Amino acid sequence: MSRQAKAEKPFFVHLPYTATHFPAMPHPDFAGKSGKGVWGDMLMQVDGYLGELLDTVDELGIRDTTIFIFTADNGPEALSAGETSMTVETGLHGSSGPWRSTLFTGYEGALRVPFAVRWPDKIAAGSVSDEIVHAMDLFPTLAKFAGGKVPDDRMIDGIDMAEFFVGEKEASGRDGFVVYMGNDIFGVTWRDWKLHFKEQTGWNGVLREYTMPRLYNLISDPQELDNVLFPHTWVPKAALPQLEEHVVSLKNEPPIPAGAADPYKPPR
Repeated sequence: MSRQAKAEKPFFVHLPYTATHFPAMPHPDFAGKSGKGVWGDMLMQVDGYLGELLDTVDELGIRDTTIFIFTADNGPEALSAGETSMTVETGLHGSSGPWRSTLFTGYEGALRVPFAVRWPDKIAAGSVSDEIVHAMDLFPTLAKFAGGKVPDDRMIDGIDMAEFFVGEKEASGRDGFVVYMGNDIFGVTWRDWKLHFKEQTGWNGVLREYTMPRLYNLISDPQELDNVLFPHTWVPKAALPQLEEHVVSLKNEPPIPAGAADPYKPPR
């Protein structure tokens, strides 16, 4: 950051912290400092590192021209409530709040993560939204902000949300997404609704596959416990077209095979 800023050149930093992932072991500089136990120490540690980054951006004089994003790739740790931790010291799981379950499931507790953006003079401070944004939307959105061009010789699953981010549009443009667990499709999210074709309580829990999908209303039932497919049979008709389009796209353009050359040229 310092080198690029001094040379007046742009930069991209992807910094994936391992905390607060298992094992929950704070750095000695933060151990015991929060007064709220190991988990509190871990949160303080991450908060401290983020503060250092933000301060550095400000000190380099690039605050107004730097997009700073804080997010995560999954919800809390993979051990379900009531199960045995590997050790007393490191078996801390965090909380998914009102949402059900943890990492390695198709439930909202695994999928919903914090997403905060700072871009002074472009994104209003303190603005919030309940619109759906997916991690894969960052590629076309940041490309637009940076004046780049997204490839048009292949399928791009992300949606350009540049206008939504800066407040020019109230809607994100994304109504839902396909829910994967590994290579398997577990369900579909559409607006305030969720269809489950498969469910698994945790990484080592029982896998259930349904001949008829289960449907949950995420507003009235954030724990995804009450199947309301009847009388809401209209929801699958609205939610499933995105899955059909997704399956067709995979047939037309299969995923990039392992070991493929870079840059990859998709077959047509």
